Amino acid sequence: MKIIGKTKAILIEKKAETMIEVVVAFLVMTIVMALFAQGMRYAATAQNFAMEKTRDTDKALKCLQNTVAGKTNPADVAINSSNIDDKDLNINGNKMLKLTKHRVTFQSGGDTNTFYYYVYDADPSE
Repeated sequence: MKIIGKTKAILIEKKAETMIEVVVAFLVMTIVMALFAQGMRYAATAQNFAMEKTRDTDKALKCLQNTVAGKTNPADVAINSSNIDDKDLNINGNKMLKLTKHRVTFQSGGDTNTFYYYVYDADPSE
């Protein structure tokens, strides 16, 4: 009987939510949902940008590997290589390594992408 009495007391109480309270709660919920949707849109855009840059970086590295291996590259890829004189490459008093800077440039999606790679090779003159 005690539980029935409490339930009856709750039902008899005539207090209810006013229309203003409901509208304010709905407005707050709408603002929170709009902010959440904007954040999700921003995250999706950032992810797409990162994936495009990753694909471009992979393409540049594959082109550089093909060049080093003596294979041909696509016509839209330009690779410029230059030797770098570095006094800190002495190993046991002999200069056994040669540092080469490779610049890989290509067009992708209307953008020009340039990547720089530094490669240590055995120096054939030593």
